[in-house]
Amino acid sequence: MAADALVAPAPGLLGARPPAARFVFLVHPLVPAARRLAALRTGRLRLLATDRPEIDDVAVYCRVGFGDVEGVVVGVPLLPDELLADQARALAWMERGVQLAAPIGHVGLGSVLAVVAGRGTALAEACGLPVTTGNAATAWAATTITRRVAAGRPIAVLGGRGAVGRAIADVLLADGLQVTLDPSDVSGFEVVVGAHTTGGVLAPSALHPRATLVDVALPPTLSGPPPPGVIVLAGESVALPSGWRRDGWGHLFHIVAGYGWSSVYACLLEPLIAARLGRSTPFAQGRRLDVAAVRAFGSAATAAGFVPRVRRLH
Repeated sequence: MAADALVAPAPGLLGARPPAARFVFLVHPLVPAARRLAALRTGRLRLLATDRPEIDDVAVYCRVGFGDVEGVVVGVPLLPDELLADQARALAWMERGVQLAAPIGHVGLGSVLAVVAGRGTALAEACGLPVTTGNAATAWAATTITRRVAAGRPIAVLGGRGAVGRAIADVLLADGLQVTLDPSDVSGFEVVVGAHTTGGVLAPSALHPRATLVDVALPPTLSGPPPPGVIVLAGESVALPSGWRRDGWGHLFHIVAGYGWSSVYACLLEPLIAARLGRSTPFAQGRRLDVAAVRAFGSAATAAGFVPRVRRLH
């Protein structure tokens, strides 16, 4: 796929004036029910009766915009276990998603798509564009929310083998907070950050009775419902500023996959901010995530008016 074929000017998605920058954000369903809902949206009704999606089922979900930046949200109808089991297929379907959104200049990855196929590196090589995993945005939102609720209390961060978990711990440590990475016992911590690349890794009974869990894992960190007294916060919920645009299906997307009508997942903002800055390199790609990249993204996102929101899930 030639890069110059993807970055040529195009008419605006949400208005008559061509945008200064365009990006695609690739997402996937987390559960079979979400795939069936996507089938209704995209007209792939065959997916209502089968668990065997095809590459032609990759489809545009909605369009969003902010300032001179416009984005296309494209769905890859593979579940997490399917993406992990066949990463060559996952890569081919992600390439298809990039083709559907062209012309674009930046690519963002959501959830498990940010983990497979070299964590964005294979797709970047295939399409010749900056591919960012969303990890810097996730780490920025999670650390911002955690600082607000910690109030000086010690923090346990789970998921130290992943780029996001390690970066969250490094940022919080650099800010002078007391952080323990991957403790064997979290029952003594009233503030816990869940940042495993896969969910369901912690039994609810393992938490302190008055714990606050800032969760960025998808699927969620806990293997079951939280016990009474435990608060679970959305770890990457960001309030939408004035000037945010979306088409009709974009409203539904925000409700189903964006923490509600007026919020968005932080990872969606990472390609948007990169496009807004005209950044030629991704904020996050591969296994390494630098504290400097998290801070750079956070500064740019804050300047644009995006603010992480303390949002209770349970």
